[in-house]
Amino acid sequence: MKGWRVKRERPEETVSDAVKYYAEEGRGYAGSNALRRIQRELTMRSLMLLLPPLSSRILDAGCGNGFSLEVLREAGYKRIRGFDISPEMIEEAKKKKFDVKVGDLRKIPFPARSFDVIISISALQWVKPEGMPSVAREFRRVLVSGGRAVVQFYPKSEEDLMYVARCFKHAGLKTAMITENADNPRKRRVFLLLSKG
Repeated sequence: MKGWRVKRERPEETVSDAVKYYAEEGRGYAGSNALRRIQRELTMRSLMLLLPPLSSRILDAGCGNGFSLEVLREAGYKRIRGFDISPEMIEEAKKKKFDVKVGDLRKIPFPARSFDVIISISALQWVKPEGMPSVAREFRRVLVSGGRAVVQFYPKSEEDLMYVARCFKHAGLKTAMITENADNPRKRRVFLLLSKG
């Protein structure tokens, strides 16, 4: 298949254990102003794509230390929760008084139909291809009927993006893709917009 492909290696390709990686790198991540700025920009863009009402129950899937939750709180959202695979990152988010727990994208630690909106920023690329169908089914499970999600992630190639989109579609979610700056690998941003009928 033709299309773009990322040539440089990224941590999620060279690290076999994301939990261990973030146990070691989490403090540096939490203290990085550049990462905070990028995460905030991506979260604000995601909110603009969805424009959820302030009364929405929002899940931050792969919340890390809470950068995106900070944006949601500042925007006036009160019903926000999150989860992340890294206990160290969750401890950082708890220090900011967020309602968060340790969990995996492939087995979301919340009951069915708990959320109107899911936002996931820079987390999905950590899931191996064989785990993607489980992630898609879990997003569908925790969304209410009519619920929506936006997933920003860094696929390795256009082919990988199409595979992920198919997984969400096969799970029963309407799926649309937005690729910004497609011709610039350093500035490329990929968003999946999902909705549950």
